[in-house]
Amino acid sequence: MRGSLRLFTWFGIPVHLHWSFGLIFLYAFWIGYENNLDMIGTAWLMGFFVALFGCVLLHEYGHALTARRYGIDTHDIILTPIGGIARLEKMPEKPSQEFVVAIAGPMVNVAIALLLVGVSMLVFRAEQWEFFKWFLQQQYSFTEGDETAQVMEETGLQPSGLLFYLPVLVATNIGLVIFNLIPAFPMDGGRIFRSLLAMRWGRVKATRWAAWLGQGIAVLFIVYGLWSNAFTLALVGLFVFTTARSENSMVQLDDFLRKYRAKDLLRPQFTRIYMNDWMQSAAELLQKGLERHFLVFDLSEQLVGMLDEASIVAAMKKNDLGKEVSQYAQKVEIVHLNESLQHIFFLIRNQGNAIVAVGDENGLLGVIDEAGLYNFMRMQSGKSV
Repeated sequence: MRGSLRLFTWFGIPVHLHWSFGLIFLYAFWIGYENNLDMIGTAWLMGFFVALFGCVLLHEYGHALTARRYGIDTHDIILTPIGGIARLEKMPEKPSQEFVVAIAGPMVNVAIALLLVGVSMLVFRAEQWEFFKWFLQQQYSFTEGDETAQVMEETGLQPSGLLFYLPVLVATNIGLVIFNLIPAFPMDGGRIFRSLLAMRWGRVKATRWAAWLGQGIAVLFIVYGLWSNAFTLALVGLFVFTTARSENSMVQLDDFLRKYRAKDLLRPQFTRIYMNDWMQSAAELLQKGLERHFLVFDLSEQLVGMLDEASIVAAMKKNDLGKEVSQYAQKVEIVHLNESLQHIFFLIRNQGNAIVAVGDENGLLGVIDEAGLYNFMRMQSGKSV
């Protein structure tokens, strides 16, 4: 992803750190300055943020590795100041599978919290264990600072080192579970909500309803975040609002594309280019004709590749028009006459194939290019209005 630093690859999934993550460390310095922490105290605080995002990373791996069980790969995991993003190729279409993938992340945080509580029971003595439980309770109470100071003075214990880290990390993981289960699509809770709706009303309606609810909750996040100066919450709300709207549009589009096949929009008339043609010939076709992308054949009329507009323009800029087309030709995708438009859209939009060949058992029948696809979509959507 642009603007991110690749850290490592684990379980075959690259982990990237977004450039904005550096703001976390600036925030740690600011907290240390505001609370008069020395360098050691500030270092402990930074260590806490690192541990926190370690929990977030494991949360995202929960999603990614569970999705892998259903044959869905993950492009990468990106850590940002407002959380982590596991970029799955897609979400499972079966509601039961989406439910499992969505809930896997929060369940990882539940497991981390239980593990940390178990470790605390082992490492803390009786007095420290009682202080641990009390300190953990304070994370979810409105106890005044004077009472907190009084308890620390009476016990002689200070919430530092493990006695600070462990209860705060336990509370943080519990907080992550609660926050992620808010039914604000496309957060985990929203995806769980959609999967439950989809079991009865189908994916399209479920997505529409989940997106509406998610956008409503996102507006509340934004308003409350701006009102209370909780700008991170406002950013989360903005992200949820735009992502919910975008994903709802994609699901509606996906449902629309399923209704059509390659035969509904293939173009039988197209210009052929040959491997031993000069790039000059391709440039002239691009400049004088309406076609922007071409299929490439060998001398025996066998389809061997495709030449897109970007390659032709690149050859023109490099003054390579005297070279043969074979040096710029790329692999071509061939789809069956009855292939769904959904798959063709994926090939063109997501995999960057500017033109695909359409055929059947009898051979090549025509082409579909990006301009023809988008024009067909506009016309059909106009008819359905």
